[in-house]
Amino acid sequence: MYLYSEVMPYTIAVMRALVREHGAVVDCVYWDEKKRTPFIPENEAGIIFYKRSGFDLASLKKFIEARNPSIIYVVGRMDNLYLKVVRQFRGRCRIVTGSDNQWNGSFRQKIAALFGGRLYRRYFDYFWVPGARQYEFAHNIGYPPERIINHLLTADSAIFGNVYEQYKAIKKNKYPHNIVFAGRFAESKGIDLLVAAFNEVKAATKNDWQLTLIGSGEVQIALQTHISLKRFMSGAELAADTTNWGIFCLPSRYEPWGVVVHEFTMAGLPIICSDAVGAGDALVMEGQNGYIFNSGDKEALKTALQQIMAKSDVELLLMSRKSYELSKMQSPEIAADSLMSILENNNG
Repeated sequence: MYLYSEVMPYTIAVMRALVREHGAVVDCVYWDEKKRTPFIPENEAGIIFYKRSGFDLASLKKFIEARNPSIIYVVGRMDNLYLKVVRQFRGRCRIVTGSDNQWNGSFRQKIAALFGGRLYRRYFDYFWVPGARQYEFAHNIGYPPERIINHLLTADSAIFGNVYEQYKAIKKNKYPHNIVFAGRFAESKGIDLLVAAFNEVKAATKNDWQLTLIGSGEVQIALQTHISLKRFMSGAELAADTTNWGIFCLPSRYEPWGVVVHEFTMAGLPIICSDAVGAGDALVMEGQNGYIFNSGDKEALKTALQQIMAKSDVELLLMSRKSYELSKMQSPEIAADSLMSILENNNG
């Protein structure tokens, strides 16, 4: 049972792995009102979606009882209805929450650590995290190692898994000197920093590199001959277009994880990202498949761009392969295995 917020395609990829690899049946209650994205999930074999707006406390409790789940996954503490109902199932099944919160030692986080029992452990038996910074958060709010599971967030390998092999021969013939950004055009994503840094490097070096920006948002980007703008693209569209791109850059000022980094490493693109990006810890090895720069530091980003642009096509191809190899550390199947492992935990 998933008690979820907005469902994204990569979430469904894990659900499919649960059905395919473990014979699970997945029921998912999801937010259908005040959505930030247009994506609407559709029922498929083994996976049924239910609109959150159709439930109150009594009906949701009855709904869960009728299905008698072995695991309930709750998307954090953001929905009071979910919190109220799962308390009534403590001890009857394993209850899991997940979070991409990075531990930064802020005053607010220290308060959460102090009151972790009341804020988290009274509701959830297990904490599911994507990486090391989130593991630290879970541990600091009182979850012991045996109650923390990994591999929460993953790209959809059904979409991105074959891209590298499909396009590597094309890129070997001519590696695309094109840096791509995909995401919201927002200050938090650092897109303004990327455009400024790229323009300055381009003016200083007079090279043939291009920049492609995919998405939309409040930050306005001026059209230039070396900068292309594209509308929001689905994962399948991104995967199909990766033959045109050589490097992925995510210069975020704030990015708890960043599934898009896994998507593009899976597609075999070297990565430039800021040190605010949680996924960079696991998926970017400095100088091997990319570069990590200090968040908000334009000069540091310029240095990373210059380092990439100075590589030969042969070196870029090697970095591409290393990105692809690193991406194998995570997948929907590994995420599903991690979640199902708690059924073997006798401390549950």
